[in-house]
Amino acid sequence: MFQMISVKCNNCSGELTIDIHGELSCPYCGSKTFFSDSEIGEYKTLRRNILNHLRALNDINANTDESNRVWDYKELVTFETTSGTPVNVRYTFYTEEPGVKTYVTKDTIVQVFDKEHKYYINQMSAGIRSLEYPSAAIKDLSKCFPTVKSRLPLKDGGELIAISKPENAIPLFAYGNLRPKHVAWIVSRMENFCCIFEYSGIYHGGISIDNVYINPRTHEGFLFGGWWNNGIQSSECKNNIDLKSIRLVADKLLGAYKKDAPELFKQFITSEPKSNAYDDFQMWDGVIVKGFGGHNFTKFETD
Repeated sequence: MFQMISVKCNNCSGELTIDIHGELSCPYCGSKTFFSDSEIGEYKTLRRNILNHLRALNDINANTDESNRVWDYKELVTFETTSGTPVNVRYTFYTEEPGVKTYVTKDTIVQVFDKEHKYYINQMSAGIRSLEYPSAAIKDLSKCFPTVKSRLPLKDGGELIAISKPENAIPLFAYGNLRPKHVAWIVSRMENFCCIFEYSGIYHGGISIDNVYINPRTHEGFLFGGWWNNGIQSSECKNNIDLKSIRLVADKLLGAYKKDAPELFKQFITSEPKSNAYDDFQMWDGVIVKGFGGHNFTKFETD
């Protein structure tokens, strides 16, 4: 099922990168393995179905689609609240990191924190409350960050929160490798996030393919996970942690297609971030103009 897209390394437990040929490699310890023929067949079929669906979304409504079949693939997990009420979550995508399990449904992201890490929720809430926006950006960018719908204490001592999500927002890890023209606009959205963080005086600390979501029809990006890693910027801890993460995400998304990227894009990925997000965005804008021929809307396409 969909969980196979996110695979952990047997050697160091790092998240493995999956390329379009079925090779799984660990960016941390260098270990490599391969899907079996049946596994890579299932993975490619899933990826093709997702990409075909997302391509179709370019010609229909941005946020709803009655013909959306991606969300027909579900698994069920059940939690029990402290009052004994069962909470059934029918999810399509799943990922986890220490202390937090994330279940992605059609219109909701459910994050479950174990009892040792439920303090993350308060840290997450504080970071979101710290966000400030230039007046012109409020309408477009405030919806890119989490809005908590509910918060439930669980019988095992953990806690569950539910976050609103547009139907057509899908986590990056579901896509496998993407061509440079698609990764480019995703980088632009992540640079936008970092400019908001710079303006707000915070860093996010958790930008990754698990936590960034995109709507390919509208070229919108969303940062729904990893907020428990946020903190206040200082001279010792500037926004560079997020700007470095942008480069890591871009490199992982390109995968086997990196060879097709403009040279300026490759240089950007390996470059040291600028000292602040505004200057880094300006540098990235130069890559768009000189490397990709300008700001041209690129229709999302399958291979």
